[in-house]
Amino acid sequence: MSTSNVSPEERSAALITYLLTAFLGIIGAVIGWAVFKDKGPFAKDQTSEALNWAISVTIAFILLWIVVVVLAMVSAKLAVLGSLLYMALGLASFILCIIAALKAKDGTAYRFPFGLRLVK
Repeated sequence: MSTSNVSPEERSAALITYLLTAFLGIIGAVIGWAVFKDKGPFAKDQTSEALNWAISVTIAFILLWIVVVVLAMVSAKLAVLGSLLYMALGLASFILCIIAALKAKDGTAYRFPFGLRLVK
């Protein structure tokens, strides 16, 4: 999507949605998507992208939580390793959302590297 076609309102909508997602996770993504999806094509695309990312990360957190519980049954040291992976996933998600917000501010569409495409 070309930068010149994106209105400031759409850029702001995408930026706010990504920041909400970075700080509030799936709740922020749902709020941003519900409020801003009808602002224009760029806003719809990017708010859907944020929601898809939040859904993907939530699924990953749930699966990783199950792994950590199983590892805790085997060994406390393995559970610590799983917990570190949990924190790494949260940090990576936060950083990617900030990168997406900066791209949205410039009117550039962003695609998360491993996000599921569930919401169109």
